[in-house]
Amino acid sequence: MFGGDEENGSPPTDRELKKLAEAGVTVVHCPLTSLRYGMALRSFDRYRDAGITIALGTDSYPPDLIRGMDVGGNIAKVVDGRMEAGRAADYFRSATINASKSLGRCDIGKLAPGAQADLVVLDLKDFRLGVVDDPLRTLLMAGSARDVSMTVVAGRTVAADGMIPGLDLVSMRARAQELFERMRSAYTERDLHRRAPDALFPPIFPDAG
Repeated sequence: MFGGDEENGSPPTDRELKKLAEAGVTVVHCPLTSLRYGMALRSFDRYRDAGITIALGTDSYPPDLIRGMDVGGNIAKVVDGRMEAGRAADYFRSATINASKSLGRCDIGKLAPGAQADLVVLDLKDFRLGVVDDPLRTLLMAGSARDVSMTVVAGRTVAADGMIPGLDLVSMRARAQELFERMRSAYTERDLHRRAPDALFPPIFPDAG
């Protein structure tokens, strides 16, 4: 189940939330994607308080859970009208232990004896982050996934200093851009009115230049 604005335009009732909790449903909450479509989970705290597991997800660019936690927390404050809504600690749990719980895994999503050595190392020394208060609060308010300096999976370093050993990221990006252009041009065939790609994806400033 993906967390977004409900199709009928109204939030779930308390009874409906209770049924979801009793069924062991996990809501995959993608705040960045939902916001781009003018939607919001209504609300993060209501689902959580009802006992529903909320896992933070991402299904579009940027695949940045750090931005997702920050944006989601801010949306929750607007939706609920409370500064206390969408607490950073709850969103952090959604990105870690709740996600592992939804997969039926107890060996990931945390650093503990018996768990996989999965971790990311974040660098908070960048001048653009400003001064450091609580590390997580600083990261969510001023940082992004670009501040990850190392990623370790099952005790093995898979990325360091922004690079993945053994992969040519420059070539991969060029290939991805090529595939994207092909996909973009094919949207004409999917469009009811057979509009050209430039009409379907107009520039933000069409008269520029």
